[in-house]
Amino acid sequence: MKRTFAAPLLAALLLGAPAQAAKPKAKPKAVKPAPPPPAPPLYATRSTEPITFIWPPEGQPMAVANEFIFGSVSVATAAFSINGTTIAVHKDGGFLAYLPVTPGTFTFRAELTLSSEIVRAERSIQVALPAQALSTSTLAIDPTSLSPRVDLELRAGDWLTVRMKGTPGKPARFRVGKEDWQDMRVLNGTLGLYEAQRLIAPGEEFAPALVEYELGRGWSSVKMKGKAHVAATNKAPLIASVKVSTEGYATIKTGPSNGYLSFPLTGARFYVTGREGGSLRVKLSNTVSGWIDAKEVDLSSAAPLRAVTGTINVGKTDLGAIVSIGLTDKVAFDVEPAAGIDGLTLRLYNTIGHTNWVVNDSTDFVKEIRWRQEAADTVAVTVLLKSALWGWWPGQSGGVFKLELRRAPKIASKNPFAGIKIMLDPGHMPSAPGAIGPLGTKEMDANYAIAMAAKTKLEKEGAIVLVTRSDALHEVGLLDRPKQAIDRGADVFVSLHNNAMGDGENPFGKPRGFTVFYYHPQSLELGRAVHEAYLSHIKLADEGLRWGNLLVARQSVMPAILVENAYMIIPDQEALLNDAAFRDELGKSLVEGLKNFLISVRKRQ
Repeated sequence: MKRTFAAPLLAALLLGAPAQAAKPKAKPKAVKPAPPPPAPPLYATRSTEPITFIWPPEGQPMAVANEFIFGSVSVATAAFSINGTTIAVHKDGGFLAYLPVTPGTFTFRAELTLSSEIVRAERSIQVALPAQALSTSTLAIDPTSLSPRVDLELRAGDWLTVRMKGTPGKPARFRVGKEDWQDMRVLNGTLGLYEAQRLIAPGEEFAPALVEYELGRGWSSVKMKGKAHVAATNKAPLIASVKVSTEGYATIKTGPSNGYLSFPLTGARFYVTGREGGSLRVKLSNTVSGWIDAKEVDLSSAAPLRAVTGTINVGKTDLGAIVSIGLTDKVAFDVEPAAGIDGLTLRLYNTIGHTNWVVNDSTDFVKEIRWRQEAADTVAVTVLLKSALWGWWPGQSGGVFKLELRRAPKIASKNPFAGIKIMLDPGHMPSAPGAIGPLGTKEMDANYAIAMAAKTKLEKEGAIVLVTRSDALHEVGLLDRPKQAIDRGADVFVSLHNNAMGDGENPFGKPRGFTVFYYHPQSLELGRAVHEAYLSHIKLADEGLRWGNLLVARQSVMPAILVENAYMIIPDQEALLNDAAFRDELGKSLVEGLKNFLISVRKRQ
């Protein structure tokens, strides 16, 4: 750098004469760094149309008396109405309305009053007609009412339920194939709803046949065949075997479209005792049945299923212990925490107990193993522990069923996050983007942005952060998310989401905000800590800490929760999600909740 000197000082230096001290320069004022530019919004480029509808889609069918409609307008300050009702518009242009609708083709007519013109736009939906009786002047059967709607395979003891809608006040009956007619009872005389139930008798068997319906009697009656085939079989049930998959397990539900019941491992076998459409009813034990997607299993007439237990060994591991049970077949099972004690109970279905020895080499963690023949085909193995259970994970190979038990990781005294692996799961993905907001913000993007905000803060705290979606556009299947947490050795699992609501629900009917879900008892304390942190810092309505039968919340190898941070479809909450400062606050709250949870764990160690 070139230096310059004042003239008197330069002369003094050259002549050796004393120089007068230079006057000190004024201290420059500190210049504040320019604030970083605001983070770009999560939504894609906004539509340039004056009025943009996001929901409902054009022609959407629904059966509601009121419906919400949302989207955006180009000028937020312009007067805006739908069907004559003035609609509030958020300052960024997003709007949400809840309006009455009428049956048939219903049209939302929007008007935006600009300075130069009035812009109009329409969005039509198909609203189902209310249930009405058919005309009494003509004998008729409503073909859309016929039930069953999907093919059924039944066995002795099953009930076949048949329903139809027709002209009121007439005799009705049905038959399967060419069997004898059976009378139907009046379910609703005003609407003309009829129903019958038929018990499949022991030994009864008939080939797949259509259900035929009749209304009236004699020459004036009307008949109609349904589209679903019904069959009854008395043959030995087939055996379903869970196919090999990346995740290593499948899902059994309490009904074809119901909640989760069990998660059988690859190769697990069970008897098939019925079919409804593409779902198979499988027998886990004499008293427990569930339903599995037929695509998840292979069917065969293999050898009868009955596993036998052998010696139980308990081995010590760095993370806790492994309970290994000799087992001659792969069967369905479930695991539940033991009531009132530290421990759990494993139930092995279609199993006979023949365990004569229990060898416990992990007495510092596992206090005792007990087993009993709980039912003729169910063995219950109870594991009593000396300290709290952090989580578990099952596996089976080589004739041995293994249940890995984890104790709480060691929490450092100075920094509870040190060495702790936190898995963040930004919900949804491009092929299933989740909910969408009035400006077009996709839930998958909001979830990912919140995860990144939390990740930055957790890493500053010293945590090791894992993320199920490596980038915003990464595809991750639902079953793979908890599997990743296991394979990558996570200590805590947090799934991040944002909420929506079902058609017809009033978005203004109650305060809307955040919710925290847990499933397993060992996750309750984590859920409570995060919920309390949100209560302290997030200025949205509290919708509570809730138990939820959600697959990712059922992650069992570690404490796991699912957080619904805000509502995508509410304009001011969508705006918050598009604000990096709000996402930062969500991240801080999550970190605080996790920290408080880990500190409480450390106090018990």
